[in-house]
Amino acid sequence: MKLSNQTILITGGTSGIGLALGKALREKGNQVILLGRNQEKLVAASGLGFETISCDLSKIADIEAASVLIQNKYPQLNLLFNNAGIQYNYNFLEQVIPPNKIAQEIQVNVSGQIILTQLLIPVLSNAEQAWIINTTSGLGMHPKKDGLVYSASKAAMRNFTRGLRTVLQKSSIKVLEFIPPVTDTPMTSGRAENKMPVQRLIDLILPQIEKERSMITVPIMRLFEWIAFLFPSLADRILSKGD
Repeated sequence: MKLSNQTILITGGTSGIGLALGKALREKGNQVILLGRNQEKLVAASGLGFETISCDLSKIADIEAASVLIQNKYPQLNLLFNNAGIQYNYNFLEQVIPPNKIAQEIQVNVSGQIILTQLLIPVLSNAEQAWIINTTSGLGMHPKKDGLVYSASKAAMRNFTRGLRTVLQKSSIKVLEFIPPVTDTPMTSGRAENKMPVQRLIDLILPQIEKERSMITVPIMRLFEWIAFLFPSLADRILSKGD
């Protein structure tokens, strides 16, 4: 993949990994569109020179409106980076969790991005070459006890990514998976774990995106995938260290 002169849409692009990635890609001469729901952050991103789209991925009407806007305003779109995500940590058995909180986590992390992807495949198909990159998680490999819903949502996105890759294998669209480690972003601000600086992560993944690696990640996550598959009890212990 040539990392210049592309038109790129990043969901969850107004903070954290999405914003850092957007800045790096914009510096390489790409048109970068950031999609998010926080109006204040969208205004700030516009001030930095980004194109922005307001969209709450938990609302189907928002997704449909955003997809129409994208098709009309950015018909040259050729890279969709599904990066949005929310994570609530709670004990599933010991706490009463509001049903809307569980529903929102699933809607933003899974169904909203699947719907957006499906609606944008026609415009992506118009490009000579196009890419869909889905952000998943190590918790999609093995669940964390205080993040069961988030873990389930990321496992769903891993499965969707693999299936979509198969469905689109004869098309001009390639499907890649991005698995970040625990990264120092607002989402992880309250977690006492070793965190990778976000700029270090971006420096590591850009060459992998350029090479179109099917799994874009860092060595520790490749190791954890094998641990989760071969030694699930060890994976439990590793994840429990962050509690």
